[in-house]
Amino acid sequence: MLHIFNRYFAALFIAGALSFISVAAQAEPADGWQAFTTGDHAKAEAIWRLLAEKGDRNAAFGLGMLEQTRNQFEQAARWYEQAARAGLTSAQVLLGSMYIDGRGVPRDGTLAYAWFNRANLDGHANAARVRDAIAAKLTSQELAQANALSESFASPK
Repeated sequence: MLHIFNRYFAALFIAGALSFISVAAQAEPADGWQAFTTGDHAKAEAIWRLLAEKGDRNAAFGLGMLEQTRNQFEQAARWYEQAARAGLTSAQVLLGSMYIDGRGVPRDGTLAYAWFNRANLDGHANAARVRDAIAAKLTSQELAQANALSESFASPK
């Protein structure tokens, strides 16, 4: 009898998992945000990972937020960078902040400036203030390097 129960349980588990994967495959990044805000981080991760691996910048940003809440800063930086390189200004700002603080990435004022400058160039309303504060602490050579990096981060149009 126990053997039959275990088979039944396994079949239900597999059916549920396949159903979950099917739902995640048809999901949008907003579905991940809904799951994330209700505390269903496993569902959010499943939804976002499938989309992010296909290049969705909003899903990559969501994974960055999720990893940051888990204090997995290196992983968060990796996902933020994917979204940032795709032109998402919020990801550019958060990645720049990580370079300022040295969370998940080495502390690097040049890269911090480059990401804040890229966010400014891509239209982020407040990135220029932080960028300018960072610039005040960089040498002219570091500033030139940061500007060149910022241009190299431009997403293809």
